[in-house]
Amino acid sequence: MNILGFNIERKARTLTLDQLIRRLEAVHDTVSGISVTPDTAMESPTVHGIVMAISRRISTLPVHVMRNVESAGRTRKERVPSHPVERLLNRPNDWQTRTSYWLDAASNLVRWGNHYCHKGRGSTGPIRALTPLQPGNVEVEQLDDWTVRYNVTQPHGGRETYSIGQMHHARGPARNGFSGDSPVMDMREAIALEIAAERFGASLFGNGAMPGIVMKYATGFQGHRNEEDRKGFIDSFQAAFTGKRRHRAWLMPAGVELDKTIDIANDKAQFLETRKYQRTVIAGGMGVPPHYVGDLENGTLNNVEQQNLGFVVDVVLPYVRIFEAALERDLLTDEDRRAGIIIRFNVDGALRGDFKSRQEGLNIMRQAGVVSANDWREHENMNPISTDDGGDEYWRQGPSGQSAGAPTEEGDDE
Repeated sequence: MNILGFNIERKARTLTLDQLIRRLEAVHDTVSGISVTPDTAMESPTVHGIVMAISRRISTLPVHVMRNVESAGRTRKERVPSHPVERLLNRPNDWQTRTSYWLDAASNLVRWGNHYCHKGRGSTGPIRALTPLQPGNVEVEQLDDWTVRYNVTQPHGGRETYSIGQMHHARGPARNGFSGDSPVMDMREAIALEIAAERFGASLFGNGAMPGIVMKYATGFQGHRNEEDRKGFIDSFQAAFTGKRRHRAWLMPAGVELDKTIDIANDKAQFLETRKYQRTVIAGGMGVPPHYVGDLENGTLNNVEQQNLGFVVDVVLPYVRIFEAALERDLLTDEDRRAGIIIRFNVDGALRGDFKSRQEGLNIMRQAGVVSANDWREHENMNPISTDDGGDEYWRQGPSGQSAGAPTEEGDDE
C-alpha cells in the first residue's frame, strides 16, 4: 500500500504506527497550515525558480563517456563515442529525449534528494533503458546484512522489490546513509510561509483589494428571524461583491447598516517585506544566489556575472558530480573501470566568462605557451587553421621575452 509516497505493508520490517503518524505529520503539518511536499512545493515561486534554474542548466550540459589514457607519463582524456553507455545517455528510453531526461532527473534530485531509475536489460548485453521512477513511490530499505534493496510501488498499484544491481540511484546527503534527505521537507516551514503569503495576496487582489466590511443592525431592528436568514444575507452579499462582481451597486436591506471597513496596510502588515525575506531565506537554504530567484536589489551588471559563475561552481557542479558518481557506479562494468572509462559532464561552456575576460585569459595562456592557436580556436568553437600557418605551434619565451626557437638536440641555443 502506498500512502502519500510512504509504502506501508503488514510486515515486521515496515513502519510502525507511530513512525507512520510522525511521517504523515511531517508531510502535512506546518504552523501556517499549508501542506508542503516535494510536489506541492513547486507552488512556491522561489522553489520553482530554483528547481528550474538548476535543472535547465544541467539539461544543457553534454555528458560523455571518456577514457583516461596514459601518454608520456601524463594522463589525458579521450572520448569514447561508441561506448554503449554513451548511446544510452543520448537516448535513455523510448519516451524521453536526453534533455527531458536530465530536466526530470535534476528536478527530482533537487526536490526529493533522490533520483531513481530502473535499469532495463535485454536477454544479454548492456543496459538498454533507464526507466525513471517517481521518488515518492520508492522505499529504500537496509537489511540486517547492511545490503540495500528498493521496494517500488508500480503505477498499477502492485509492488516490486529490486536489488541494488537493478537500480540507478543518485542521491544527496542522507541522515540514514542510504536514502537522500529532501531539502524541501527540511525547509517546509519557510516554504509554507511563502505559499501562504502568495495565497493571501491572490485572495486579496482577486477580490479587488477590497477591505473587510463590518455590518450592524440599525437601532430598533431585532435582526434576522433565524440563523438561516442571517447566513443567507451574508452569502448573498459576498456573492455580489467578490471576484468579477466586485464594485457593483448594492441596496442594503432595511435594518442593516455599514459599521466600518477593516483596512489592511501592506506596510503595517509587512506583506512585501515578508515575501522578500522568505525568498532570501529559501534561496539561501538551498545555496542559490538571490538574483536567480528574482532578487536584484543588490545586483549590478558586474557582480551578477560573477554570481552566475558562482552559481555553476557552488550549486550546479555539486549536483553534476553526484550524477557522475552514480552513473559510473551503476552503469559501468568492472572491465570498463579497469580500462579507465569515466563519465563526465562538459561544464566548460557554463563556466565561460564574458568575451573580453575570456580572451584576456586565453591570451595569457597563449603567450605562456600553454595553448596553441588551434587550441584557442577550438575553445571558441572555431575551425582550426593549418599547421603550416602555425595553428599547432606553441610559443616559448626567451629570457628577454622574445619568442625563442626550438632548442638544439644538445640543449644549446644557437
